[in-house]
Amino acid sequence: MNTHQLDAKGLKCPMPVIKLQQLVRQLPAGDQIEIACTDPGAEKDIRSWCKVNRHQLLNVKSELDHLLIYIQIGATKN
Repeated sequence: MNTHQLDAKGLKCPMPVIKLQQLVRQLPAGDQIEIACTDPGAEKDIRSWCKVNRHQLLNVKSELDHLLIYIQIGATKN
């Protein structure tokens, strides 16, 4: 399992999710992604995207000027 970073700072909806989808297509199930974003709606969008695409949102951290959202590819807990 590897952890990858996605810098989506400065991107507005729907670009953080589009960039995330592009990255996920290149990675195996089980890998994790740390997404850095400034769009306040990105957490809700990514949470919904994870549910629809059967990925697991692991954690959300609020930093000084951005959010860090952690997901695991292809891992769901329902």
